[in-house]
Amino acid sequence: MTGVDNLVALLGTVRAGLPEETWEAVAGRLPDYGITRVAELTGLDVIGLPVWAAVRPASRTLTTSQGKGATDLLAKLSAVMEAIELWHAEQPLPVTARGPADEVAPTCPVSALPLIAPCAERALARVVWEWTPGTGLVGGTPTLLPVDLVRRRVQRPEWVPDLLRATSTGLACGNTHQEALLHGLFEVVERDVLFRDGQVGGRRRTLIDLGTVDDLHAQNVVGRMSAAGMAVEAAVVDGPYGLPVCVAYLWSEDFPVVFAGGGCHHVPEIALTRALTEAAQSRLTAISGMRDDLATDTGGFDAARFTPARRTGLTPWAEATTHFTPVAGGFTAQAATVAQHVMQVTGHEPVALDLSSPGHPVHAVQVVCPGARSRIRRVMPR
Repeated sequence: MTGVDNLVALLGTVRAGLPEETWEAVAGRLPDYGITRVAELTGLDVIGLPVWAAVRPASRTLTTSQGKGATDLLAKLSAVMEAIELWHAEQPLPVTARGPADEVAPTCPVSALPLIAPCAERALARVVWEWTPGTGLVGGTPTLLPVDLVRRRVQRPEWVPDLLRATSTGLACGNTHQEALLHGLFEVVERDVLFRDGQVGGRRRTLIDLGTVDDLHAQNVVGRMSAAGMAVEAAVVDGPYGLPVCVAYLWSEDFPVVFAGGGCHHVPEIALTRALTEAAQSRLTAISGMRDDLATDTGGFDAARFTPARRTGLTPWAEATTHFTPVAGGFTAQAATVAQHVMQVTGHEPVALDLSSPGHPVHAVQVVCPGARSRIRRVMPR
């Protein structure tokens, strides 16, 4: 594999290794993760952007994982890595303590963790949980977190109260530990920024004139969508982290459902293309039906009467993104910088749970950021 902290610039992403190297490392290990099939979905839609799926029939979460990318190999890897993430999240975590927070982990901000319903901090501090060790991403301090932040309801002991919301937010795999950390942090930031925007009815968005984006990959993505008859809108969403977060919407007269995608990266063009291609992936997921939790009507997405994309009052791409400063350094330095930003915004140190299994070719983490939030519903209303 490529060096530990190398940055390999690819179309629409930056990774720690070449995609050919990553595929060579994981291809022979797919059965270890319960992956029985990797399928190309691209041809089911008219857009032509690569979308693939990985299938795990014995999964205890989702049996299919979708992935997108600028090439077939990147999309295939995206699907496989998402499936591997979920496999890691399903494995038992080490339990080093059992008891209430005020005795076992008095510094853990339990009321700032993702909860199913609001609870008084004093009451939460007395709830008996099982605890697993994590590592603070600013000071490197060993930190205990409730196992149920990762463990799904069906995997929990009967005596455990159903208070914590286990989500995939911050769950990431990478060629290296630091690569996985950075992408987990980006996902936390993206979802918190979109949550904050949703709380104010979308007023944090700056709609973009996609014709002014000079990135060749982004131009190709938008061009394919437009050529296929899609209506496309995209916006930069203002947030407190100083990182570009984008949201994109895609819909058409032949399938009058609004599909959305989000993306975060310190390179604005990567954030944009992630949002655009995620919207295309969501559309293909609904067309294929290859997801366990799709609704039976419109795939769980927003149905809406077909309307043209907005063409007035749009902001040039350069103007909307000129205030962002790229995060310097390799994956280690970038992850440290983003973790500092998160701590400054939330008031709590982000913590990483290392889910990696010895002898496996990929690194898996779940980044937990107390105080950061994410939407419960999948849809992002236009």
